[in-house]
Amino acid sequence: MSKLNIDYDPIQSAIFQALSLAPSAHDALDQLVDCWTDIQSANAARRLAVRIAQEKIFSARDLDALECMLLPLIEVVDTGRRTEFISDENHVRGGYHIEELEPKARDLESKIQPLKSLLTTLQTLGRLRRSEQIALTLRGEDMT
Repeated sequence: MSKLNIDYDPIQSAIFQALSLAPSAHDALDQLVDCWTDIQSANAARRLAVRIAQEKIFSARDLDALECMLLPLIEVVDTGRRTEFISDENHVRGGYHIEELEPKARDLESKIQPLKSLLTTLQTLGRLRRSEQIALTLRGEDMT
């Protein structure tokens, strides 16, 4: 059997990528069960996990749910980020920055990475769909 070639259609390619990321995103949600501090967040995560498992993650509502679920977790990771300036007289700017994550933030970052990848792919898919709508509109307009 030959290799699957979906490069001719960027929307189909993005859909395929999202479907490929779905299992790891679903597993990530299972690993994050202890992160939900309130019942609403826990229920939202559970609903999203079901939609991911059913491969029904292509609506704007799903994208919004994923973003809303990820934002507080990303903020937690960001609060665990430490930046230090190292002076170096031989460096063009007099030194450089080193960025590190505290262990808990690093652990959370690795757990949410599959969800962030899925989010990025779904955002790309949304932009591709919107660009196709705009292109269809512009093709139908009279340019005189």
